[in-house]
Amino acid sequence: MSRPKKLISLALALVVSLGVASCDNFLDVNQDPNNPQDVRMDLTLPGMLVNFAHDVLGPTWIRYVNLVGPVGMGTEWLQQWSDNRDRHTYAQYQWYEVANTDANGYWGSSYSRVMNEASNIMRRSAEAGRWQHHGIAKLILAWNMSLVADAFGPVPFSEALDPRIRDPEYDSQEEVYANIFRLIDEAIDEMRRDDIIPPSTNDILFGGDMDAWVRLANSLKARLNLRVAYAPGENTQQRAQTALDAVRAGIRSPAHAPTVEYPGEAEGQQQPWYTFETSSEGTGIRTRSSKWYIDMLKEHEDPRLPIMANPASWWCPEPDVDYLPAEDCIPAAEYSDEPIYRGNLSGSPGEPDSAISRLGSFFTADSASHVWFTYEDTKFIEAEALLILNGAGAADGAYREGIRANMERLGVAQADIDAYLAATPPLGSQGNPLEELITEKFKANFLRCEVWHDWRRTGYPVVPLVEERVIEGIPQRMRTPANEMAYNAESVAATGISTGLDGMLVRVWWASGSPPF
Repeated sequence: MSRPKKLISLALALVVSLGVASCDNFLDVNQDPNNPQDVRMDLTLPGMLVNFAHDVLGPTWIRYVNLVGPVGMGTEWLQQWSDNRDRHTYAQYQWYEVANTDANGYWGSSYSRVMNEASNIMRRSAEAGRWQHHGIAKLILAWNMSLVADAFGPVPFSEALDPRIRDPEYDSQEEVYANIFRLIDEAIDEMRRDDIIPPSTNDILFGGDMDAWVRLANSLKARLNLRVAYAPGENTQQRAQTALDAVRAGIRSPAHAPTVEYPGEAEGQQQPWYTFETSSEGTGIRTRSSKWYIDMLKEHEDPRLPIMANPASWWCPEPDVDYLPAEDCIPAAEYSDEPIYRGNLSGSPGEPDSAISRLGSFFTADSASHVWFTYEDTKFIEAEALLILNGAGAADGAYREGIRANMERLGVAQADIDAYLAATPPLGSQGNPLEELITEKFKANFLRCEVWHDWRRTGYPVVPLVEERVIEGIPQRMRTPANEMAYNAESVAATGISTGLDGMLVRVWWASGSPPF
């Protein structure tokens, strides 16, 4: 049964979230009723889910303290978009330069605004016997913890959410993942239990549909098993089989995909990429399409090009100087009757903003849908698992369904979809089927952190390095947060990972192996 898409007023949810206190009752007297020490799960659950959506799954930008995390940084490093002309206020992400302070927002939001609140919901729901709430919170805790570990490698887990421990030790990424898989399985069991007061409108994602939550949990389980399939010491075949079994119990149609609809227009009711792009315009960043990505779409004659990018307003001659003046350009309509799609060469000064395509409105409109986990991604996961287990021929059907599903979600004309698939050779005829599969998955996961994770574990797609870079390769991890260096220095030092820029080149555990192809 399909479930209705949820519509959320973010202004209300954020007010709820920011008004929540996360500590236990200290005294039963002299409490300020306007500043409660404990708040009902019905009020805290939507705030926790919104914070997860915006601060972790989205590229939220806050002036001087950015929360872009792997979604913003990873997709820029993989050149799905590019900073044009005016660069970042401080750190130059397009050159792989990240300051320790740049990681504070993502780290702090993940631990304090999401995982700590998830832990509080779990405590209160266990006391009340409300196991469906407990399962939802546990799943979000596991999901957020996986993303933090994916970004940094070793992170605090076993001691992280104990308020009595001020300096939590770091667990290895391998240990963290073992616990994540345990949490997901426990969450699935709990979601299937009866709840005396089931989630309803306070569940902004599924409206209390626990079958939908179980499907999402299984899809996440599939994704993470495939994430570690090539890691040192892992049984690739076993991980692929576990992923395949989980896919079949997960999101099986576009109607199952967890989707939040946004009203748009009013501040606080706009989806994350709109918030990021609009905010960035006021802080010196010019979010534009990447030349490499635009050229790749053109080379593949990909019908998603006019959806992923908006036409440029101006046309400029190919620049032979570092910084092309705007007066050398003319309106695009005077140059061509056809729309002009141009990207910025990542890491370069670039052309005037109006001469570079903005990111497509499908992704950046204030009322665009925010899909937390797409159906097409499950098909690409299924395809890779089948590639591992049974070869390229067995993977071809799921691979093609992933392409088709993504194009249908983006609104590509059916005739164009059929033509593109007809021109796409079967995976079994490809010299490197994994590269072809991951490249198509890369396009389908436009503006999602999965592209960075897939690149680190497979090496695909092959993305060119920017010329004016500050380290020798695309970052393999985010830089150590400055707050951790200041307040948890011994635990940070115990990881043995440099806190400088060179530490960003150290591979995380699951990216230290290689695919068996």
